[in-house]
Amino acid sequence: MIPVPTDPPPHDVTSDAPRDLAVHTRGLSKHYRHPWTLRVTTGLADLDLDIRRGEVFGYLGPNGAGKTTTIKLLLGLLRPSGGAGWLFGEPIGTEASRRRVGFLPEQPYFYDSLTGPEYLEYAGRLSGLDGREARKRAAHWLGRVGLGARRRLPLRKYSKGMLQRVGLAASLIHDPELLILDEPMSGLDPFGRRDVRELILEQKQRGVTVMLSSHILPDVEMLCDRVGVVLGGTLRRTATVNELVASQQQRVEVRCVGAPLVTIPARWHGTIDRFELPEGTTFVLSDENDVNDVLAWLIGAGATLRAVTPQRASLEDFFLSVAESQGVDGRDRRSA
Repeated sequence: MIPVPTDPPPHDVTSDAPRDLAVHTRGLSKHYRHPWTLRVTTGLADLDLDIRRGEVFGYLGPNGAGKTTTIKLLLGLLRPSGGAGWLFGEPIGTEASRRRVGFLPEQPYFYDSLTGPEYLEYAGRLSGLDGREARKRAAHWLGRVGLGARRRLPLRKYSKGMLQRVGLAASLIHDPELLILDEPMSGLDPFGRRDVRELILEQKQRGVTVMLSSHILPDVEMLCDRVGVVLGGTLRRTATVNELVASQQQRVEVRCVGAPLVTIPARWHGTIDRFELPEGTTFVLSDENDVNDVLAWLIGAGATLRAVTPQRASLEDFFLSVAESQGVDGRDRRSA
C-alpha cells in the first residue's frame, strides 16, 4: 500500500483568527488517493490565503490547478488533509462559517420541474428565510437577473445562460457577506456577462466580499482589486491587477508604410513581430527599450511612420507568462 504523504499537524481551529478578513487560510492542503491504483495526488498544497472584507478577489489558474478544490474546502464540501481556514473568523466546515456565504458552483444542479420563482423561494428557505420573505426576494431577484418575464417557465426549458442567471440569483437571495463564484460567466452571451459584472460591482458597493474564479481574464481584470494565481495546487502569486500588469514588459506597436521589403536585422529576431496589412506594415516590439533604435532603422530604410502606440500589458499576458515559467500550457493540464 502506498502511504498518503504526511501532512503537517493541523492548525488549532479553536485559535483566534483575524475577523477583519473574510477568508483566512494557513497551510490548507488536500490530497487524493485513487481508489484502485492507490496513487496519491495533491489537489492543494499549503495554501496561505487572505481575502479582505469588501474586496473582489480573482482566483486564477488553468483547469485542474486547484481552484475548485480550494472553494470546496472553504465551504466544507471537502475535508482538508492538513492546515486550517476561517471565514469571518469562523472555522471552515462549521454551520456558522457557511451562514454568511453565497455560492455559485461551476456546474450548478437544478430541479428542472420547478419554475424560477419556485426554485429561488426554495433556495431562500434553505438559507433561513421565512416563507413570506423568501417569496418576496425570489420575485425581486428573478427580475434583477432579467428573467421576470419567464416566471411560469420550468427550469428544464431554460437555456444554459438562463440557468446561470437563476443560479446567481439563488446565491444572492439571502444577502450574503461573502459571495463565491466559480466560473459565473460560463454560458453567458456578452449582454449576460455585462449584467453579471454589474451585479458583482453592485455587491461590492454594498460591502460584500467576492471571490471570483474565471477563465475570462478581461472580466477579471475589469472587476478585481487583487488576484491570486494558482498552478499545480500551489498559490504562486497574489497582488493587485496593476502590480501584476506593471511587472510585465510593455510592448510597442509601430505602424508605417513603404517598408514591405525591409528585412528585420538579426539582432531583433524573436523580439519583433511583423504583420503586413492592406494599409501598411505593423511591427510589434516586445521590448519598449528598442523603440528609438527601431524607429531610426525604419526611417533609414525609407519607411514613412504613421503611428507609435504603447501596448499596455494585460492580465492574460501575465497569467500566460507565469504558467509558461512553471512549465504549464494548454497542452499540459493536470486533473486534481
